[in-house]
Amino acid sequence: MRRLAFALVIALLGAAAAALAAAAQETVTVTLSEQSGSGQSGTATLTAVGNQTRVTIQLSNPPADTPQPAHIHPGTCANLNPKPQYPLNNVVNGTSETVVDVPLANLLTGNFAINVHKSGQEISVYVACGNIPARAQVAPATGYPRAGAAQLPLIGGLAALALVAVGAGIALRRVRA
Repeated sequence: MRRLAFALVIALLGAAAAALAAAAQETVTVTLSEQSGSGQSGTATLTAVGNQTRVTIQLSNPPADTPQPAHIHPGTCANLNPKPQYPLNNVVNGTSETVVDVPLANLLTGNFAINVHKSGQEISVYVACGNIPARAQVAPATGYPRAGAAQLPLIGGLAALALVAVGAGIALRRVRA
């Protein structure tokens, strides 16, 4: 009986750890749309890393060996504040990775955009831009927050934890009977 109880506790702890790990690795993908007839589009993947955010940019049709400045700006692509809030590493040959000193949750307000420039010499020419979405949208019919893709790993982990708890309860009941 003790072995079964110990095994169930270990299983519950494992499921809880999996749920927490999934929540800690929240990821949001932003579509970067072409601007200024550049022919460049792609994605920016934002990943929560504790109180910081990893931003990974992938762009198609990059100019060979030309560093392209990239930033997170306040506003949206349609109404971009020209002063960057968070600088990102230059996009070189279509890729860039930067860890910015801001929690992902602070970027998921719907008030930020990621912008890529043609080059350092042509900084005023925007080649790609994408709006960072707001975290939760309210479902019109219920008034409750809608579960987006970023919350699915946490929901799945919690569902697994609930199933393990129910299974443990059933197993303990059978042992006692």
